Amino acid sequence: MAVCMVLCRFSMCGGQQTLPEDMHACALASIEYVYTEKFKQAEEEARKMVDKNPQHPAGYFFWAVAIDSWMLYYQSSKREEEFYHCCDRAIDNGERWLSKDPNNAWVKFFMGGADGYKGTYESRYERWITSFRHGWKGVSTLMELYKTNPNIHDINFGVGTYHYWRSALTKMLWWMPGVGNKCEEGIKELYDAKNFGIYTKVPSAVSLVAILTNEKRYEEAAKLCDEMLAKYPTTLVFCWGKAKALFYMERYEDAEQVYQYILSRVESETIDNHYNAALCHLWLAKIYLKMKRYTQSTAECNRMNYYNFDDEIKKRLEKYFSEANSIKDQAKAASLKKQEAEFTP
Repeated sequence: MAVCMVLCRFSMCGGQQTLPEDMHACALASIEYVYTEKFKQAEEEARKMVDKNPQHPAGYFFWAVAIDSWMLYYQSSKREEEFYHCCDRAIDNGERWLSKDPNNAWVKFFMGGADGYKGTYESRYERWITSFRHGWKGVSTLMELYKTNPNIHDINFGVGTYHYWRSALTKMLWWMPGVGNKCEEGIKELYDAKNFGIYTKVPSAVSLVAILTNEKRYEEAAKLCDEMLAKYPTTLVFCWGKAKALFYMERYEDAEQVYQYILSRVESETIDNHYNAALCHLWLAKIYLKMKRYTQSTAECNRMNYYNFDDEIKKRLEKYFSEANSIKDQAKAASLKKQEAEFTP
């Protein structure tokens, strides 16, 4: 009888317990829709989970993930309130569930994950204090969970992401207390989640691309992007990662092609605040400067000014416009030097 009850409550995946079968199927479908950039369908699958079990945190967690993925794709904060509502509902539901069933591992996972996603969202806007507060709360829940459930490899997604960026950012943010260097530990944890996780394989790969690039492991980052693009050929998050890795590998023509592809995609979107297009022009300017195509480099910098940005986006782009001005100065100086050399007898 006890065995039957366990089988009713959980399905199995690679020897790991998962969510109840109907919710598990919706969760996997939602993840697939996120990385095929069908965000509306991803949200619909999450809503199905809420309808099936409105007291469980998982549905609201995946709903939050879908909304956050939409905001990342469009570089927009317009759905921030919805995102936080879903995260908070996941956490509140989890706390109520655990008051009756304190050993439910997946409930704890999705609670910790919701706090972790809050931290990741805050870091996108460089709100570091709130980012690390949410991140620490989430990772504390996950590390506690790992003590009793080390077989849940998905835990390493949140823990690995936190370990890496907490260590990496302490080198740059003077006010953060030192915590030791856990960068390599975080990378290993993320690879574990990517290879063996149930719900975090793809988001772990996304996190790893950014981390490997930050570590100057560009070939490894590009290879991982190629691996993921073989499954999701048009997913922009991996295109962005590949283009950046190619640039730092000095494969400028290849990087140019990828950025031109991204630019054509983002400019064709009906929802477009021009943030992504501005970044594409900046990277193309960097590429042309390296290729000594100075007129084109300057032109790409100037194209960043062709768009009408709202105040929020304009503020977020300030440092990139400053960089563009520096690139224009470099291109002008290099062009003059080239001309002088050509006309010197």
